[in-house]
Amino acid sequence: MKQLFVKPRALVDSILVVMLLAPLCTNASAADISVKNYGHFKKMVHMNKTAGVVDLASAVTSEHSYAIGAIQQGRGEITIVDGDVWLDYGTDGIGNALNTIPAGEQEVLLVAAQVNRWQRSTISKPLLKHDLFKPILTHASKAGVDVKKPFPFLQEGNFRQLRIHVINGTNPKFDGHGGEQKFYKQDVQQRNNQSATVVGFYSAGTQGVYTHPGTSWHMHAEIKDENIGAHVDDIATNEGVTLKLPSQ
Repeated sequence: MKQLFVKPRALVDSILVVMLLAPLCTNASAADISVKNYGHFKKMVHMNKTAGVVDLASAVTSEHSYAIGAIQQGRGEITIVDGDVWLDYGTDGIGNALNTIPAGEQEVLLVAAQVNRWQRSTISKPLLKHDLFKPILTHASKAGVDVKKPFPFLQEGNFRQLRIHVINGTNPKFDGHGGEQKFYKQDVQQRNNQSATVVGFYSAGTQGVYTHPGTSWHMHAEIKDENIGAHVDDIATNEGVTLKLPSQ
């Protein structure tokens, strides 16, 4: 059989052509991150659906799991950061979170993802909540994340303002969404210059499923030294907060 021989120069030219025609790979892609959600915020409020919809232990099985949500019957908040658990029950206020999952514990609302690696950037200047989301999306797009799809993110550092709450059962005074009374009773705290890790999920245009109606974001704060895992109502950053986005 006649053997084919490729001259060295021709071989180099062929490799260059292949390299030029090959598609460029981005650093990250939201298509690689599967965001799963359970429950439905609007149905929970409008139809009083507060029973658990998913067993927590079966929904967050990875050591690199990230999740936020509400415990069945609105008994507290669930925050999971890199597999570490904060079940912050509202019966004793904010803090004293349980760091293991009790057998059979269920969530009425949960959004979760597994992220093995993160890429870092910096939010250099102080920002209020309504100014914060645009740079998150800008950084995500630059990082190769598909912002048309849901994705998780982390913020780490010192926050100028952090208003957090933990829920504690349904509120008998609730008078409908948009009213002064919330669906669940809440223990609320305002923190200033608070160091924390904030884990959040962007819903990519689907509002009112695992986010509050009218917003595309759901965030929880982990304050490790006080054993807190709480829902974030309002947030303002100081300089130099680290933003983490999924990476391949």
